[in-house]
Amino acid sequence: MRIDLTGGKVTVEEISKEHLRKWLGGRGLNSELLYRETEPELDPFSPENRLIFGVGPLTGTFAPSSGRCTVTSKSPAQDPAGFGDANMGGHWGAELKYAGYDQLVIQGKADSPVYLYINNGRVEIRDAEHLWGKNIPETDTLIKNELQNHELHIALIGLAGENLVRYACIINDVYRAAGRCGMGAVMGSKNLKAIALRGTNPVEIARPREFFEICSRARKKMRQDAMVQMLNDQGTLLLTTPANHDQGWFCWKNFQKGHHPDADLLNGENHRDRFLAHREGCFACSIACGRFSRISKGEYAGEITGGPEYETVTAMGPRIGLLDPASVIHNNRLVNELGMDSCSCGGAISWAMECYEKGLLTKKETNGLTLRWGDQELIDKLVRMIASREGFGDILAEGAHHAAKKLDCGHEYTMSIKGHTMSQDDPRGLGFAFGIGFATGRRGGDHLQGLACLELTGAFYPGLVEKTLGDKAAEKPLSKVKKPEMEKYQEDLKAVGDCLTQCSFTHSWSFAVLPEHMAAMLSAATGMDFSPEELLQIGGRIVHLERAYWNRLLVGRLEDKNPRRFTEEPMPDGPNKGSLFPEAELIPLYYQVRGWDPETGFPTADVLNEYGLPDIADELEPYRIKYLEYV
Repeated sequence: MRIDLTGGKVTVEEISKEHLRKWLGGRGLNSELLYRETEPELDPFSPENRLIFGVGPLTGTFAPSSGRCTVTSKSPAQDPAGFGDANMGGHWGAELKYAGYDQLVIQGKADSPVYLYINNGRVEIRDAEHLWGKNIPETDTLIKNELQNHELHIALIGLAGENLVRYACIINDVYRAAGRCGMGAVMGSKNLKAIALRGTNPVEIARPREFFEICSRARKKMRQDAMVQMLNDQGTLLLTTPANHDQGWFCWKNFQKGHHPDADLLNGENHRDRFLAHREGCFACSIACGRFSRISKGEYAGEITGGPEYETVTAMGPRIGLLDPASVIHNNRLVNELGMDSCSCGGAISWAMECYEKGLLTKKETNGLTLRWGDQELIDKLVRMIASREGFGDILAEGAHHAAKKLDCGHEYTMSIKGHTMSQDDPRGLGFAFGIGFATGRRGGDHLQGLACLELTGAFYPGLVEKTLGDKAAEKPLSKVKKPEMEKYQEDLKAVGDCLTQCSFTHSWSFAVLPEHMAAMLSAATGMDFSPEELLQIGGRIVHLERAYWNRLLVGRLEDKNPRRFTEEPMPDGPNKGSLFPEAELIPLYYQVRGWDPETGFPTADVLNEYGLPDIADELEPYRIKYLEYV
């Protein structure tokens, strides 16, 4: 379905089987459409930008953890504005499928605030003036009351999206975020407050008995999986202890250190025992890693909120010098209700705090604010100021990279890649395959599209790393052995999972669901037979296309760089003291494995032809020549 908000036109377009076979769904369909319909020079806040919601062939089915949704657009969070997407759980994606659609494309801009109400084949563009300025939970409740339907699933923006905070996110089901790349800011630029969905159509399965049996076996395997059991018990906060004590990639004070003696205050066991209200799962979830938290003591006693997960805990806690768990849970609630990406929000605040610490920012630039690490009163104030673009918050709403450009200071402390703030993950301890993915990733500073968990959790699965890569030594996070091959494999696999809209924890963290299981589920669901090799080929095709999106912006080898801190400042403490990420050695090897030109970092014409993208090869050639002149 395509909705043009400028003229209020709604059209439904059929997707051919050939196109579905080539791109599968979800992220694949979204990335192809964004590449085809947005020009390199397009401003991300232009009405001509697309905001694309995509689900896949397994969405809304019995396939385990298959309820996710990919949101794709040209991103305002990066520099230059490039390829952006975000992935969200909850139940909204399944509801879009039940409404009868694999993709929802939003273009144009409404004259005044509106929201969309989609009930199966009926679409209404409704006035949202009364909702503008409301936070996420308020808006969700008001829309359900207005439509007299509390079975709706609603994706919406908060104040941050309305005010075009560059890293505003989209939230569905009140607590489930499409967090990265500023998708909420794009939605706000279109004067679109929310999309309320209700669907009741069945998802047809080609071979239902076979599909049920395959999915049942996969679910049984997941229930017996050690990583799945740990995720259910502690959620992603299970990472806190190994990140700090075992591997030393705890992001203390903007990655100045990788270890803190009191980090266990924020680990999964402490949260489970002191703050866990109940566990939650997304649609068709076999894991229930989601947390729902209650603060019972102290300043924030009585607060109840969804989450937090590891990246938010570390972004709104140790990255800004804070370890008090109740304060971190409160900060999680605050960014969610205002509709902001916690990674970029914590990154902007930590950049400012380090600049202030080093004398690069003073009270003159901060409008009188004293920026102190771990000052919770200040942090609470800054988060609210960012969402409303008030005072110094207006600078931080640009994100660390853009703020540094605007004030011309602290560029080396932005901890960003291609303008996009890093997640809370340090390759000096986390692992070298992750470091390759950070530098070359299609979303800028990002850990999810290149989720190289074979070096994080692969050792839990005896023989898996050796079977996949041919060398058991690749299990060790700081080994250089087979790390380019590992990153390529994990990127291709993750792209497939995002097309099927299966949670990463099924196939790229727990490894309970392998490519052969994904192929079997997809074949039975669609009636079109797929092999594991074909799926990984499709995943690679998507990675090359997304890379080409950046290449058209003349972004390539020179821009594939981690923050200097990771490559030039040895880890000062912790179990991997002295470690550096060997970027100069590993990135050229990754280009070789990928089939990318060593001079430009562009995919070669041969590899694009191999992956069925000859038109992209032809289109990139003048950009390749221009980039060579630039180099």
